[in-house]
Amino acid sequence: MDLLKLFIAGLIILGILILGGLVVLVIIGFLTISFVQWLEANPVIKGLFVLVGLVLIIVLFIAFSKWVLEKTV
Repeated sequence: MDLLKLFIAGLIILGILILGGLVVLVIIGFLTISFVQWLEANPVIKGLFVLVGLVLIIVLFIAFSKWVLEKTV
């Protein structure tokens, strides 16, 4: 049951992170477009950003899930 609570808390935090990321993209949208074009021109750096992003998502999912569980349980 604790694993289910951990997973649900992680999904909630992941949703909050995604919405926060969308707000940041709206605020600095024009800079983002040129940054994405630069990434498309450099596939090695693009791959590096993807790997770092995946690792950050997994780490943040676990960390925030544990934090939410400590606050709610």
